[in-house]
Amino acid sequence: MIRRVFLMFALATLAACGENSSTAPVTVNLVGSWKLQSVNGGAIPYSETTTTGTFEVLDGSTSITGTGGFTMNVVERTTTTAGSQSLFIRTTFGTVEISGSSIVFRRQDVPNDPGTTASLTENTFGITQNGRTLVFVKQ
Repeated sequence: MIRRVFLMFALATLAACGENSSTAPVTVNLVGSWKLQSVNGGAIPYSETTTTGTFEVLDGSTSITGTGGFTMNVVERTTTTAGSQSLFIRTTFGTVEISGSSIVFRRQDVPNDPGTTASLTENTFGITQNGRTLVFVKQ
């Protein structure tokens, strides 16, 4: 019980050295809703040309709970060179762990997931998925 209370408190206020900080630690409230702000540095909607057509990221969000769980949804669209389109809502879920001054997302939908470390600032986190860097901003 004490460990659970500590985890909830730690997720609610994480002191971390963010990329934009000078020397002082940054207090980050991880619990709540996060909105996808950019992909690979490009604004949403994000688009890239591939060898088979066009790949787009239209929207995204992450929800982090006080008990250490997360759900991430990313809306993607692919359009082939022939013009057919597919719309996907890519959902990942699992746990968020504090690791030093970073957070680690461990997916429950991937067996034995070693986790993905996210970079933090005062109001954003950045994570790389499928070779793309996603930056989420706190709502």
